[in-house]
Amino acid sequence: MKIFSDNIIRRLRNFRENVNIMLYDSKSRAMGALDFLSIIAALVGVAALLFDHGFENTERNSAAIHFMFRSVIVFYYVKFFLGYLYSFSPKKYFREYRVNGILLGIILCVLIYDATSPVFVNDLLKTVLDVDNPRMFSVVVEQVSFVILLIIEIGRASSFLPSMQMSAQKLFVLSFVVLILSGTGLLMLPKMTVEGVNLHFVDALFTATSASCVTGLSTVDIAMYFTLRGQIIIMFLAQLGGLNIITFATFFLILSKKSIGIKNQALIKDSLDERNFSDSMRLLKEIFYSTFIIEGVGAVLIFFNWSNNTPFLDFYQKAYYSVFHSIMAFNNAGFSLFEGNLFNFYCRNAYVLQFVITALIFLGGIGFPVIKDVLGDFFFKKKGRINRKWALNTRIVVFTSLALIVIGTTFFMIFEWNSSLRDHPWGGKIIVSLFQAVTARTAGFQSVDFSILMNPTLILLMMLMFIGASPVSTGGGIKTTTFAVLVLSAINTIKGRERINVEHSQISNSAVLRAMTILLFSACFVILGTIVLSFTDPDKEMIGLVFEQVSAFTTTGLSTGITPDLSTGSKVTLIVSMFMGRIGLLTFGFALINKIKAEPDYKYPKARIIVG
Repeated sequence: MKIFSDNIIRRLRNFRENVNIMLYDSKSRAMGALDFLSIIAALVGVAALLFDHGFENTERNSAAIHFMFRSVIVFYYVKFFLGYLYSFSPKKYFREYRVNGILLGIILCVLIYDATSPVFVNDLLKTVLDVDNPRMFSVVVEQVSFVILLIIEIGRASSFLPSMQMSAQKLFVLSFVVLILSGTGLLMLPKMTVEGVNLHFVDALFTATSASCVTGLSTVDIAMYFTLRGQIIIMFLAQLGGLNIITFATFFLILSKKSIGIKNQALIKDSLDERNFSDSMRLLKEIFYSTFIIEGVGAVLIFFNWSNNTPFLDFYQKAYYSVFHSIMAFNNAGFSLFEGNLFNFYCRNAYVLQFVITALIFLGGIGFPVIKDVLGDFFFKKKGRINRKWALNTRIVVFTSLALIVIGTTFFMIFEWNSSLRDHPWGGKIIVSLFQAVTARTAGFQSVDFSILMNPTLILLMMLMFIGASPVSTGGGIKTTTFAVLVLSAINTIKGRERINVEHSQISNSAVLRAMTILLFSACFVILGTIVLSFTDPDKEMIGLVFEQVSAFTTTGLSTGITPDLSTGSKVTLIVSMFMGRIGLLTFGFALINKIKAEPDYKYPKARIIVG
């Protein structure tokens, strides 16, 4: 029997080798044609999705959309099979395209189910997963698999993009422009808003920008204006915006079947501020692992800590709300599905829930390199690196973040003890103060009534917003390291020292100059934005306008409640502020410069200038 099976395997292998030899001359042409057709198929698939989920369709239109779906799926089956035929190493091919194979397998199972609709499968879905409508469940599974397959195929078909002459800064800026415009277009589709709601272009652009730049400001109540589809679009915009250029770099890196060239390695390395490409790749993978693990654990914790009287319709709505708020918290976005944000009646006294969200905000805002450094011993273990000393950047970030949290919590509690905190018990006052001190560092959730906050509290929150989160995180602001370098520089100036030494390490002059530049540019932009807001909305209180501008530029999302009532000019001003705050003024400046000239080797004589 073994001899017979070996003989069969040998014959099949010989047959395959003969087929490879016959097809060798046409391989490059065939694969090129498949790549081109894949772009066409992807566009058809995207169009089908847009028509299916964005518009009210007639029976005739639904049939056409169904045909488009099936045609694209058939094409990808053919492409997968032809790719296998043209491959000289079947194991390598299946390993490289295993995700495609799994997705096509899932879609095939759904197609078989749709054709046969076996009773035992229906009973299994109803009993185990509590699915009331198995047919609708199969459609959801098929379309989710189809969307993932489309994303992968678009990534593989986009091999022409790396050849574009574009710096990391330009790619960063362009990626956000594309994300915002795509989100705006999607949110304006009829099925994205509830019936009877007419979403204006500026409001759609504002919402898409706020979500993509993980801000949380909104001119409309997303729970009342947007359908489930629209809310999911906002959630995905926040997820992609939170990961920013890392998402796009990984998109081309992981999904493209072609090797990564030297130029693109440099783009990825620069975008992550790592020393070499291998470190960037390692950090890239760890970012994705940690992001989805933290968001998943956060969603579970949120699920079990909703208030008992929260009016969820069923298990699935409760799970959806949990996932939505977990993603928004970790990405420091600040959107909520409750009217009034977390000041809603069902959330304002849910102290454990607020503490979980606080932890997610803190992890999202502390920066991925710091998470890797602090938690690396537990999640990313490497030989010889256990119990190692934290990097200087990590120590500065952790110390500065904790100091700001303690200071913010203490002063918020002092200022608001008998005001917005008066209805909370003693322990609740501490939790709510902690929550607001952390969320002010670019998250934007609100668990108190901001319309009654005292002016000292608003000024405190603006200071926390302006400092913001940490580098390579999901938050905004000038960043904790920038603030720490500025403070250390000021202390050294007072002491008459020229060098900044921290724990046997010297901070470079270039870092100090960069920190000062960021502070100057950011302060000037906030002042300029406030001037424009006061001109376009002269009837609003000045402190409210300043608060709104700082919140937008630092991508925080906190508001005193005036955002929906702002004029179109003010909304556009905040849109620009959110965009500039997310990409960074320095990054935008670098993107405008084609080539930075090297500094000359010679030096001029030093000149004395009276300062101060």
